Amino acid sequence: MRLCSFQGPEVFEELTEAWIDLLRRSSVDSPFLRPGWLRTWWEHLGEGELHVLTFEEGGRLIGIAPLRRIARDGRRVLETFSEEVTDYLDLPVESGREEELAHALLAWLISPAAPEWDLLILWNIREDSPIYGAWSAVAPAYGLVARAERLTVCPVLSLPATWEAYLQMLDGKDRHELRRKMRRVEALESVRWYILREDGPDAEEAIEAFLDLMAVSSPEKADFLSEGVRAFLRQAIRQGLREGWARLSFMEIEGEKAATYLDFDYRDRIWLYNAGFNPRFAGLSPGIVLLAYLIRQAIEQGKPVFDFLRGDEPYKFRFGAREVPLYRILISRPE
Repeated sequence: MRLCSFQGPEVFEELTEAWIDLLRRSSVDSPFLRPGWLRTWWEHLGEGELHVLTFEEGGRLIGIAPLRRIARDGRRVLETFSEEVTDYLDLPVESGREEELAHALLAWLISPAAPEWDLLILWNIREDSPIYGAWSAVAPAYGLVARAERLTVCPVLSLPATWEAYLQMLDGKDRHELRRKMRRVEALESVRWYILREDGPDAEEAIEAFLDLMAVSSPEKADFLSEGVRAFLRQAIRQGLREGWARLSFMEIEGEKAATYLDFDYRDRIWLYNAGFNPRFAGLSPGIVLLAYLIRQAIEQGKPVFDFLRGDEPYKFRFGAREVPLYRILISRPE
């Protein structure tokens, strides 16, 4: 397996076609691992040194390790990026060859070709990722230690064939409350919901409305939406709309936007990324109702999975989701 190292952001453009083809051949394909998403993050939020490793065999791309080197707490850290805006991170690798890539990456790590480092962090690895268990098995062969630390969960909802079957999956109290909230909103004279799926003349206004509703939803979201994060999201959403996998949904009440979601319709599942709500309509729970509509639509479209992504907020479990643990893998030399 041949390893190449790139340090300039132009690598994201140069490898786009081969990178996306590799994702299709991997078992960890997600919007967060697409070269456009990572390039956009690097442009607006990236710090440190960029190190993108490619693993090839016979001219065919087998794996990619997008890393950055950054000083943190007095240590030189190599890490995947970026955990704060990217719910799932992993190393794109051809399915079935995960352990080979782990060997190749660790061999590079202890070679003179690697930059000076004290710690390698692989962020936001799902427990069911094929590469999750490889590191502890492979690391000792290179005189290294690997350990996994649980970070949080990504609640995931397995969808049945019909909306009624889904409702029957819910706890009786949760089912009653959901129906009640939906009926209350549907009884209003002026209410509508819709989804923007394409990058057209309405996209800029819709993106700004989404960001503004996010900001007024809570002080935490307002703090999160720095200018850098806003710029990153604007560009990432536009690219996702152009490529056909990003969606912005809105519920309007009396002509005013009451709730919004950004989700991704990607690889036969819906990935719920973030949301915003207008506090003026809090008593009507428009966010809950809009989310119910999105789940019902996913069922009608035959989607098998509705992924709530990172975070253990109680509402996700009231909608019937189940935990998928999320870890970070830390690799270091023995102390």
